Amino acid sequence: MSIGARVRAQGKSFALGILCLAATNALGLAIPWLIKLSIDTLGSRGAAAHAFVVRSALVIAGFAIVQAFIRTWSRILMFNAGRNVEYELRRDVFAHLTRLPPSFYRQSPTGDVMSRLTNDLGAVRMLFGPGALNIANTAIVYVTGAWLMLTLNPGLTALALLPFPALILGGRAFSRAIYRTSRDLQDQLGTMSTSIQEDLAGIAVVKLYAIEDQRQAAFARLNDDYLSKALALVRTRGTLMPLFAVVGGMGTLIVLWAGGRDVIAGRMTVGELVAFNFYLIYMSWPTVALGWILSLWQRGVAAWFRVREILATVPDIADPAPGAASRIPIITNPAVTVRDLTVSYGERTILDGVSLDLPAGQTLAIVGRTASGKTTLVDAIARLIEIPRGTVLVGGHDVVDLPLAVLRGTVGYAPQEAFLFSATVAENIAFGWRDGGDAGGRDHGDGNRDGDLDQRARVERAALAAGLGRDIDVLPEGYDTMVGERGITLSGGQRQRVALARALCAEPRVLLLDDSLSSVDAQTEREILARLRPILAGRTAVLVSHRVAAVKDADQIVVLDAGRIVERGRHPDLVAAGGLYAALYREQLAEEALHAEAAS
Repeated sequence: MSIGARVRAQGKSFALGILCLAATNALGLAIPWLIKLSIDTLGSRGAAAHAFVVRSALVIAGFAIVQAFIRTWSRILMFNAGRNVEYELRRDVFAHLTRLPPSFYRQSPTGDVMSRLTNDLGAVRMLFGPGALNIANTAIVYVTGAWLMLTLNPGLTALALLPFPALILGGRAFSRAIYRTSRDLQDQLGTMSTSIQEDLAGIAVVKLYAIEDQRQAAFARLNDDYLSKALALVRTRGTLMPLFAVVGGMGTLIVLWAGGRDVIAGRMTVGELVAFNFYLIYMSWPTVALGWILSLWQRGVAAWFRVREILATVPDIADPAPGAASRIPIITNPAVTVRDLTVSYGERTILDGVSLDLPAGQTLAIVGRTASGKTTLVDAIARLIEIPRGTVLVGGHDVVDLPLAVLRGTVGYAPQEAFLFSATVAENIAFGWRDGGDAGGRDHGDGNRDGDLDQRARVERAALAAGLGRDIDVLPEGYDTMVGERGITLSGGQRQRVALARALCAEPRVLLLDDSLSSVDAQTEREILARLRPILAGRTAVLVSHRVAAVKDADQIVVLDAGRIVERGRHPDLVAAGGLYAALYREQLAEEALHAEAAS
């Protein structure tokens, strides 16, 4: 939902708040009129005059009490509406961020995105809370106050409002400056947040290369830039308040001079002059506060546009349009087909006309040198990148036409770069849990089916299959051990195996392993793959590995080179062919022999 829609959803609260403001100002503006009548009545010096003044005083006290109550309620309504807008927008922005593709995050620094999700949304709340209240209040005060002043003395009103055109012109000029400086300040805050986030995430590298002083100096420069921009905004805002106060004071001086002459000349009563001056004073606070209101408005507008930039970003990968499919498809035969798939980034071609057929229940291995397109091919099957329609099919369905929840519920993916959340080992593995798993469950030969296993049992089985058994035993709290931010307390191999267990815990029909054991030694990888064979039986699997020996038992092997499939077949046939696969196999056998010799 757009920002405008979220604001409109709070329309009832805003409308009631403005009505309360109108009632508050009606009571407030009635008080000077009662004072005028009381002062003018005092001239008669009779008992009736005394009674009228007493009644007026009681009415004024009552108005003040009711006004205080209604004013408080107006703030509750409008401030809460602003907070509701912030709450709903923060939820919308976060939900939208989860739908944006990895390419967005490669181009958008994390710190800047976080700044928009926190500081900018706070500025939007101030815009639609205190900002909206003060804008509405100022408009009501100006309109009603000016009307009452015209009722009392049109000529004096014209003189009192003479300085206001200068106020409007000055407000416009300062408004543009405030918007520019506010936008610069918020952009700089995003840049500084990104720098902090990167330095803290990469603190090990900072310490390893002893560049603490350099990073401190770089942060000091960013901090100095932020300070200078903040001071520029403060100077602009600081000039506005005194300027508007002076303009408002000039009106008061004019009223005292010209109004006093009218009273002396008998053209105006003392009560009318007092009431007129009350109305001018009543208008003086909104006038003095106009600078703050303009600053709040421009800062909120700048934040609004920064938040809108995120919401306006259209996900490259999205669910099919409503009505594109009459019903949600069910994938019962998880075969994978790739037809003439070409993927390019700019002028660089990553995959060039790749085609393959992987029947359901078989294992496909993908090998090749670095940057040959292996990860891109796996990402295309999971639709983590956008691909042309008709080029990748899972279970006979074009992945472009599949709802993402259906596709991702069918596919389990263990990437090479394992990401762990700051949670326990069990919680990280359970991220792959989908209640119910495969329709009807799957028999594992031990009398249990997926639907009969609780989450903990499923997590433990996935961990054992991923080769985490011995590691769990030595962790201080076993499965309940906190792994720290990004899994910092675990080794690279342990993080990869937790990510593998996460994929296995989902019991997917299609399992994608993108070199997900690259951080473990060759012997450990062979042991884990041996444990995986019973799990892979009956499941469609795509296995990417830089170790040829690890994939030799696959049903079919494809060899990628520069984005093209240059060889395909089974291990014995590819070794006998003497091509790229055979060369990679010989190189790795030689490396393993050297490592074995060095170890002995």
